[in-house]
Amino acid sequence: MFHVPRQTSHTLFTADLSDYELIGSGAVRSCYREPGGQTCVKFYTCQDKLHPKRKQSTRLRLLLTRHLYWFNINMQEWRYYQRLKKRLPAEVLKAFPEQMDPLYSPRYGWGLRETLLLNADGSPTRLVEKELKVMKSHAEAQELFERVSDFLSQMIRYAVPVYDPRNILVQWVSPARYELRMVDFEPRAKAFVPGLSYLAWFVRHRVATRSQRYLSRLQKDMTEAYKNV
Repeated sequence: MFHVPRQTSHTLFTADLSDYELIGSGAVRSCYREPGGQTCVKFYTCQDKLHPKRKQSTRLRLLLTRHLYWFNINMQEWRYYQRLKKRLPAEVLKAFPEQMDPLYSPRYGWGLRETLLLNADGSPTRLVEKELKVMKSHAEAQELFERVSDFLSQMIRYAVPVYDPRNILVQWVSPARYELRMVDFEPRAKAFVPGLSYLAWFVRHRVATRSQRYLSRLQKDMTEAYKNV
């Protein structure tokens, strides 16, 4: 069941995640801050800590692929990131983590060590949908919306499988300037036919469709948040 390829350069991770600070959890993965504060590690969420309403099929998939190099989401993401580095222009690639290295834990399976994204003041970065509601004015919120729209247009142009735009983060690099960042992107299309993420036309279509829904929701949230301003 376990698969640790010899040809893959990876770090053996032996720490206990219960000693680390949990900084975020998604549908199937959790991220922890490492001592020192410059990096974080990401693994599948432990089975006993998954949301009670998580589907049994999802639980089974995580159980079966936690230690399988070729099917583990973290390793799929890492392998795809290697391809992105070869084909994306620097101004687009900068949205993704500067560091992304494979880890293997006999306990937690395959994971990643990544750059820890923090704002210039040391505070955590926030999702676009949360940042949008706390901008100083409607004009600044509109500017953020337009930047997100442009960013997604670039993802469509270069066929980058950002299938869940809700994962876009806002990182304040100074009190007056922010950048859009992307740290969670699952290249697997979750479609019945495997390998669709290798087809540029399919990726563009799916990202465009999901981006349109996401932007419509952002527009609605922005209108509601600033309707009395």
